[in-house]
Amino acid sequence: MLSGQKRRVVVTGLGLATSLGLELDENWQAVLAGKSGIRRLSHEKAGKSPVQAAGQVVDADWNKIRDTFEKEAGHEGERRTLFALWAAGSALRDAGLPETGSRHARYGVSLAAGLGVNRIEDIHRWLDTGRNFDYTRFSREYSRIADDSIIRNNSNRPAALIAERFGLNGFNSTITTACASATQALGIGFRAVQRGDADMIVAGGADSMINPVGLIFFVLLGAASVASDEPSSLCRPFDRKRSGLVMGEGAGFAVLEEESHAVNRGARIYAEVSGYGSSMDAYQVTAPHPKGAGAEVSMKRALLDCGISAGHIDYINAHGTSTKLNDAAETLAIKNVFGEAARGLAVSSSKSMIGHLLAASGGPEFVFTVMSVNQDQIHPTINLHNPDPKCDLDYVPNEKRLKTVRAALSNSFGFGGQNSSIIVNKYG
Repeated sequence: MLSGQKRRVVVTGLGLATSLGLELDENWQAVLAGKSGIRRLSHEKAGKSPVQAAGQVVDADWNKIRDTFEKEAGHEGERRTLFALWAAGSALRDAGLPETGSRHARYGVSLAAGLGVNRIEDIHRWLDTGRNFDYTRFSREYSRIADDSIIRNNSNRPAALIAERFGLNGFNSTITTACASATQALGIGFRAVQRGDADMIVAGGADSMINPVGLIFFVLLGAASVASDEPSSLCRPFDRKRSGLVMGEGAGFAVLEEESHAVNRGARIYAEVSGYGSSMDAYQVTAPHPKGAGAEVSMKRALLDCGISAGHIDYINAHGTSTKLNDAAETLAIKNVFGEAARGLAVSSSKSMIGHLLAASGGPEFVFTVMSVNQDQIHPTINLHNPDPKCDLDYVPNEKRLKTVRAALSNSFGFGGQNSSIIVNKYG
């Protein structure tokens, strides 16, 4: 390779854990059919929560993950970590790469992790009679902390365990930038392979905030839906009657590999990653820039990095949170970037079916974007029955669409103003 020449990066493996299932084809067929994985919460303490529904991984699938990673489940107990192990292992297996055995200094991990589980009892238990935290007693009784508590689980724990379990001893990073995290992790993994720091990166995100503190967090921010509607119809991106985000949980990972490395080992190639961009609104912690300024910059940078015109993009997997502010701002940003070509774009939101996976959201959405490019099929935005005049693009309402997808863009925009966009195109 000539000095300064960018290496081509292809996608050779995909892995998922969502409320729709644990297998790639299971998830893909479900979203194409417009099936919702959003259901009533099964959490034991959810009875008095203002949030009553989420895209929660079903108990049978959770038990299967725990059985598969029995050692880690015994030591960690944290849903986010085990989701990450499952989806990363699935992606590596899908890519035809060994899951155990050899150690690889040229293989690495780029992971997005959420905030971890904050447990009120892990604070309240060690308050003294004056309501002050008793540090001495806490240090003596540290073993009483819940296994899945953030006190035990640093953000980089999933990335470390993935590297250990699958022998990925090279590049390793953990990203925590709110809802933009997973797409940024994918972008950083893409860059690492592109510039020659690694030959393969397993990249994506995992998160779960379906716990008492996590559930109330977005209610206090005024972002969560607290409607009592039928759960499957609760998440309504771009709809005039949308009432807020619906939380989800799980993970999505992709194997990003240098082209010649993939070809030489006879790997199946789904698509090529060709551009990445990011930006920062620096506007307001809990609201996007009203004109979508940061989102616009993120998409433009991805297009510039890719070296293609806006007219070459056929599909956008939108951030599409079902919140009043985000959906309108993202629509405006798309129109500002694509101009007249925006009218010919297909745009859809995966969150309408799996909920908002927070830091992990860009993982499954990237997987679905890759599948759209590979198969020329676009999943719908479900529950879109009352179009919002401010959201006036083609959101593929309620039914999948067959359409040639030469290139597609996936957006993730996070609280605090973090924005990231990544482009996938057909390989050839």
